[in-house]
Amino acid sequence: MRLKLLLVVLLFVLGAVLFKVGKIQSAGGEALRSAGAAQWSRTTPLPADRGTIFDRNGEELALSVPAYSISVNPKLVTDEAGTARLMQSFLGLDDAETRDLYDELVAKDRGFVYIRREVDRALGDQIANLRLTGVNVDEEDKRVLPGGVVGLSVIGLTDIDGVGIAGLEKQYDGTLTGTPGELSKEVAPKGRSIPGTEHTTAIPVPGDDLILTLDRSIQFAAENVLRDRVDELIAKSGTIIVMDTHTGDIYAMASAVRNADDVVEITSGNFAAVNAYEPGSVAKVITIAAGLNQGAVTPDTTFVVPWRRQYADDLLKDSHEHPDTEMTVERILVESSNIGTIDVQQATGREVHWEYMHNFGLGQKSALDFPGESAGILKHWSDLWGSERVTVAYGQGLSSTSIQLVSAVNTIANDGTYVAPRLVLGTVGQDGEVTPAEPSETREVVRPEIAEEVQRMMRAVVCDPSGTGERAQQGIENFSVAGKTGTGLKAQPNGTYFDENGDPVYYASFVGFFPAEDPQITVLVSIDEPPAGDINRFGGTAAAPVFAHLAPTIVHERGIQPPPDSAACPAA
Repeated sequence: MRLKLLLVVLLFVLGAVLFKVGKIQSAGGEALRSAGAAQWSRTTPLPADRGTIFDRNGEELALSVPAYSISVNPKLVTDEAGTARLMQSFLGLDDAETRDLYDELVAKDRGFVYIRREVDRALGDQIANLRLTGVNVDEEDKRVLPGGVVGLSVIGLTDIDGVGIAGLEKQYDGTLTGTPGELSKEVAPKGRSIPGTEHTTAIPVPGDDLILTLDRSIQFAAENVLRDRVDELIAKSGTIIVMDTHTGDIYAMASAVRNADDVVEITSGNFAAVNAYEPGSVAKVITIAAGLNQGAVTPDTTFVVPWRRQYADDLLKDSHEHPDTEMTVERILVESSNIGTIDVQQATGREVHWEYMHNFGLGQKSALDFPGESAGILKHWSDLWGSERVTVAYGQGLSSTSIQLVSAVNTIANDGTYVAPRLVLGTVGQDGEVTPAEPSETREVVRPEIAEEVQRMMRAVVCDPSGTGERAQQGIENFSVAGKTGTGLKAQPNGTYFDENGDPVYYASFVGFFPAEDPQITVLVSIDEPPAGDINRFGGTAAAPVFAHLAPTIVHERGIQPPPDSAACPAA
């Protein structure tokens, strides 16, 4: 009986063992195999190359270059003081960084600590050749702009891990970011790698490349002339946008700012898209075009215009005192009369005028949809009260971004058709195939013949002796320019247009296009807070000269051929 009982027990135990083995080999085996593999193998992600950003001509604007990250496993380091000294010597650590590293090595609380990221490859190779115990030298990419800061305002930034955090790097992060791969290796006790066991289990797939509408040469020239002008005027900041009249392609989009050290620099913030200001007299182009298109006025319609007039509780004025003058609509635009522009708006109707402002693109984000882009402010006509019901006619009581404003005036240059701005021409996949971006959306805002009338009047703004934009043509002899100046007051935190010293604060701009007879390029120059106490506070003096300086470069780079009859302003 004992033998039989023992046999039964043994058979039961053997059956249980066989059942367990069978279970391990089938349903429950994968988890155990994974747990076992985790004890002797490690998987490391292989970073994928980030896509390159090109200009329209194939010039590299932003790309990733090989670099190294230097890290340490304190638990494996045996000579803490010596390792800390060597890292200080090779990596240029300051005393505080060196002490922090030494404390980490001594404490041995963590198994991974970064020492330096994005280290030059030559230096990384020197550290790797030392074969220091516990010190890791791993490949990683570093994002660089080959042209220095050229295009920085538009391109934006990535963080140290290669993730887009500003500008187009952020907006198109999903396109530029690749798919990481995997590297597996076997490890011995204490985590030491076993040589010869590394193998790639998944190949990294690079991100797609991005082709922009920017022209690097024009962008470079725009940034230089803008930086010089902001510095010369001791202004706060400035923007420039260069736009193809017919396609909406942005050839240049520059932002410069005076920093805390009183140095003017190109900024990573795209002020042309994210900051909104009252546009001032540039908005008169929209008011005049609306009146003409509605048939409310003609270029020869006249109004008796005083230099000031009461509206609600405010006494509004022209820029200078003058007797009551009979002015045509064309003269109102050329001399930039605030009171005369209000007369045109009232003849058109406030509701209709508001609809035109909206159709010209104000009060709404542009098609760029740039990260942080502002929609500006355009209150509905029924929400306007007091004098702001009429000040919107000449660009006060509303706000717009530079990209909204240049696109609005470009509508006139493009024979009455609004064309949405764009910054991306297409993408390039890993197979080298180019996928073009969709063409810019368009819509007719005013009739072509009306746009041509306004073009002619804007030509007079530059050429007429009483016009406000004559400096936009100075030095340009081979082609004609049309444009409009804008001198807006800038709202302050105290709720007024005056600073703490009681001085008015200005925002000066000039929008022009050329050749005037056949517009191909539209340019906006804006200067934020030019000097309030001298002649350079106006759009015609602060911004128009920048236009004149930049235009010949654009003509050269784009190979623009003016029509045979195009010329500078005729002699008086």
